[in-house]
Parts: sequence; structure tokens; C-alpha cells
Amino acid sequence: SSRLSRQLRISSLFADVMLDNVILTMSASKVSDVPLPRLLGSVPHDTPSKPSASQFLLAAAQEAERAIHHRQHVLKHVGQESFSAKEHEELEPEDWMHTTGRDNFTAAEVQIAKRCHGFHMELLRMEQTPTASHYQLIHYDVPVLDPETHVLRLHGLVKHEINLSMADIRSKPAVTESVLMACAGTGRTLQKKRLWPHAPWGPDSIGCAKWTGCSLADVLREAGPLPSAAQVIFTGADKGIEKGEVQFFQRSLSLEDALRGHVLLCYQMNGADLPTAHGAPVRLIVPGWYGMASVKWLTSIEVTAGGWWGHQMDAYSFKRIADDPNLVPLQQLPVRALMAPPGFPEFVSRTRVVSPGTTRIEGRAWAGAVELERVEFSSDNGCSWSQAVLGKKNGPFGWAPWHFDWEATEGTFVLCCRAFDAGGRCQEEMSDETFNWGSFGSTQPQQVYVKVNKAVDAVGSHIDLISEQKAAKEALQAEAGLKAEFVRALYGAPGSQ
Repeated sequence: SSRLSRQLRISSLFADVMLDNVILTMSASKVSDVPLPRLLGSVPHDTPSKPSASQFLLAAAQEAERAIHHRQHVLKHVGQESFSAKEHEELEPEDWMHTTGRDNFTAAEVQIAKRCHGFHMELLRMEQTPTASHYQLIHYDVPVLDPETHVLRLHGLVKHEINLSMADIRSKPAVTESVLMACAGTGRTLQKKRLWPHAPWGPDSIGCAKWTGCSLADVLREAGPLPSAAQVIFTGADKGIEKGEVQFFQRSLSLEDALRGHVLLCYQMNGADLPTAHGAPVRLIVPGWYGMASVKWLTSIEVTAGGWWGHQMDAYSFKRIADDPNLVPLQQLPVRALMAPPGFPEFVSRTRVVSPGTTRIEGRAWAGAVELERVEFSSDNGCSWSQAVLGKKNGPFGWAPWHFDWEATEGTFVLCCRAFDAGGRCQEEMSDETFNWGSFGSTQPQQVYVKVNKAVDAVGSHIDLISEQKAAKEALQAEAGLKAEFVRALYGAPGSQ
């Protein structure tokens, strides 16, 4: 009976998601009073004149509207004004999967982190993320697939099942786009009560690479979805165990999402064939969505009538409790800004040391397909904010540069940044009460701990940062003597510095 109950719930949830897709499509013009061109932003002058470019831009316009609507659903369910860590404690008093502090990283988290590296934050100064510095999340083992023999099977509720070789995929009209990708767990460590059986990401699980591939929509139309088709399931070659279940990594999109025109079957990253660890020889890229949707090492595309709800769908949902009947599946990205940490780092603590004077703070901001409105900078840990200079996005689903000239004076500072978009979305405030069960999608502002000291200009000079090192261990924090806000900025979200 429990299995039947769960299946009924899954079917109901899938129906709700499908209905939501229909509602979003029908009411897109009512989501925001902001004109659509402003939401999407201007088209870059170097937009490739490929056969699928027009459908890609149209899809981006639709995704911009959907992103705003999706964020409203998320905030209504687990936003800071809707739910808190304290409320979760009352609902799940026996919970053991969430931490109570920020420096109690488990060996399991460290093990995951050693396999799944983050972005190098200093490279926010670059428009295109080098492949080696793009974040990676690998759930199981890295499959090694031979591109000469690999076949991608498209099957299910279609008129013509297709077996695609890599030569077949490469022969189709190609699209190259800059796509900002962010893991669903970006900012997980910013949630004080975080889910510890997962990757301990700070804000660094990001990257903006150029992806080349063919349109998924074109391939699906070639196969001819049947009238009963409603869902597309994507299966990767990576196999492992989660929640006690042996599985391949699988995700799904509604047929409507799969046909929108922005989803790509990619075989190149930054102009070169996909590296093995990034999904070679072919992977899915779903621009504007959290990274879990972009299945790597793709082996199968199955068109179904709907109702499938696998582990990676349930796991990647905004929830209040582990078995939340009102969960909100993760989809489009929120708005966010990050800065390249200025100055020079101390090896252990990553404390940044800056020379006095005018220091240009540089960074990037993104909002999926939505146009950015502004970026703000703070040098006093968010007590006051100043508007930064914002540039243009490098593509419909890319990111935009920003900078602020900060007059640095001797002392200790916590730098922050935040972004706002044309759809009215903004980042969250800093709060220890922020909570969702999977610790997903935090947009709390990045904090960068900075000491301004002219000694950094002279090679061979001495700068004492022992207190900053000691502050990494809770037992030594009193001896270190740093203010609590400084300790949080320095170690609250590893990867920020």
C-alpha cells in the first residue's frame, strides 16, 4: 500500500508540474509588467547565424518569464519569509542529516569535495571560464566512453526511433553559446543548518563556458513525438548507489521544455572536444537551469507519457522536510553576483591582503535568461551599498562583468556584492535561519575578508595572519580574537576567498 501511495503521489506531482508548465506558457505575459525585450536583454552583435539561433533566442525569451515565475514559487515555499531552520526543527526533531554550525565538516564531505572541484574565483575577471577551472560535480565514477563507437539512443513514444553516432550528431547544424552553469548546491555552506551528506559548496560551484552542439528540439522533431508523449528522460552512463538504490544518473524534462529550443546536445566545450570528466563524448546542456539538469555521458533519450519521478528529480527539489508533498522542483537559476577576491591570498586561511589606495573590485553577475538591472557593492559587510558599473551579458544565458573602484584604507573589512534583475528578483539577506532541506540555491551575498596593509607591496615583508589561521577551528576562536562577523566572513562559505 505504501508503494501504491508513493506512486499516486508521484503521478500527482508530475501532473502538477505539467499543469504548471501550461499555466506558465498561457500566462507568460502576465508574470511581469516589464517588457519582454528588457527581460531578455539585447542580443549580442556576434550572435551566430546558425539555423537554430532564432529558436534559441525565442526560447530564451520564454525562459526569462518562466524563471521569474519559478522564483516566486520557491520563495513562497522556502524563502526566508516563508520558512526557517527553527520551523524545520519542530517538523523533524529526529533529523541527523543537517549540521548545527559552519566549521564541522565531516570526512564524507571532504571526500566529495576532493573529487568535485569548484571554480577558481579569481578568474571572475575572465569572460570565458577555462575548462580546467569550471566546477565539476560527479556523483559516481567517471565513465570512459569511446566516441568512435558511442551511440545515443532516442526511443520511446516517437514515430521513428533513432540511434545517433557521434558523426550523426556532429553533422547537424551546430550552435555555440556561452552558458553560465551553477550547481544546485551553490552556497550550501552559507546555510548554517546545511545538508552534510552532499558536496560542501560555497558560492564557487559555477562556470561560464562556450558550449557547442546541436538542438535537442530538432532531433526530437526528427524522431516525431507521438500525441501521447509528455516527458523526456535522459540517462547518463554514470552508475552508482543513492538512498540504497542502484541507478544510472537520470533526469527528465517535460516534452514542452525539451522542445523549447534552448536545450543542446553538446560535444564541445570552449572550442575543444568534451573532456572525459565533463561528459564526453556527448552531454545535455540546459541553459538557464541548475547544473543537475545537464546530464553528462548521455546514452539514452526516452520519450514517455509522463509520470516518471526518479531519485535525481526528487533529490533536487526545494523541500521543507525530507518527504515534502509540496516540494518545488529545481529549475531556472536565480539572480546572483560574485566578485574576484582582491589583493593577494594567505595560503592557509585565504585571507586577502590589499594595499591602501584605489582598488578595482571586479566580478560577474547572472540571472539566467533575465536581463540584469544592477549590481551593488559593500565594504562594510552589507551595512551600506553602492552601485557598481555593470556591463553586458555575453549571451542570452551568460553572465555580465561589473566593477567598483574601492578606496581602501588601513584596516580589516568584509566586502560583499549583490545583484538585481529586470524581473524584480534580488538576492537573499544573510541569515542563520535560512533553510531548505537540500541546502539548495542559496543567494546570500558573498563575503570576502580583507586586510588592508601596505606591507603587501614589498616582497619579503612580514604580515602576521596567525589569528586568521586559528579562527578556522572553533576551539581556537577565542584565542584568535577575531570578531564573530569576521570569522563568519572568512570561513562561513569556503570558496568565497
